[in-house]
Amino acid sequence: MTQVSTERISDPLEGLKTAMRHFASGVTVITAGTGEARRGTTATAFTSVTMEPPTVLVCLNRASSANPAVRGTGRFCVNILAEGQDEACATFSGQGGLSGADRFGPFDWSPCAGEDLALRGALAAIGCTVSGMIEEGTHTIFLGRVEEVLLTPSARPLVHYDRALRPIGG
Repeated sequence: MTQVSTERISDPLEGLKTAMRHFASGVTVITAGTGEARRGTTATAFTSVTMEPPTVLVCLNRASSANPAVRGTGRFCVNILAEGQDEACATFSGQGGLSGADRFGPFDWSPCAGEDLALRGALAAIGCTVSGMIEEGTHTIFLGRVEEVLLTPSARPLVHYDRALRPIGG
């Protein structure tokens, strides 16, 4: 039998940061708003909640410009990024110096959640209407009732693991 070494991290904050770096997750860009008021942010805190009714949740930092856009419109789109969309991930996480609606400029968009919020080529775009909000610490947890879904069946997922974007092998 192989011996497994376990490290105990006594500081809960550092422990959680370390644990989350070792949790592979899909990468999303959450978009909301209209026209020049469109906003978006990169997020890995996204999951389904229930299938009846179809509901998802996203966690957005209250300091993010996307947070008030979601609040103001009551709608958002979850774009699940595909391989090759590293630039979108970087742009919407604030790298490259673009902000606000300017972040949308380098990319192609399709209608979703009532506006051009679906990133073309994304693995999936899930248009939602806000059905609830929970404030916790620095973030708002938005519950979203799924209204429509756009898929790119030939796309492969982009994954975040240990502070890096990675394709799925195979």
